[in-house]
Amino acid sequence: MAPVNAPNEPARAAASSTKDVEIQIQQLREDIAALARSVAAVGSEKADDYRLRVRKATNDATDASMQMVEAAREHALSMEKDLERKIRTNPLQSVAMAAGVGFLIAMLARR
Repeated sequence: MAPVNAPNEPARAAASSTKDVEIQIQQLREDIAALARSVAAVGSEKADDYRLRVRKATNDATDASMQMVEAAREHALSMEKDLERKIRTNPLQSVAMAAGVGFLIAMLARR
């Protein structure tokens, strides 16, 4: 004799199998959500790291350019003082050189 519950066995197996698939799908959804949160956190950390690097590089470049400007200013002041000293020691030579340079500029401007 066949068992009484034999016709219901495939239906129960299908319901159990469907339930298992639904549980697995829900678990996959949770895993994907957790993975997305992890990726977002890593991306945020990387962005912060790059932001700090850029800020440091910008500050370093600003400092270097300020030092170069200061050095150029000091050099220009030094050259001005040297020129002034040379003019004071040789005024006639300085006037003659200035006249010569003016003459050359006038000749070039005529062309």
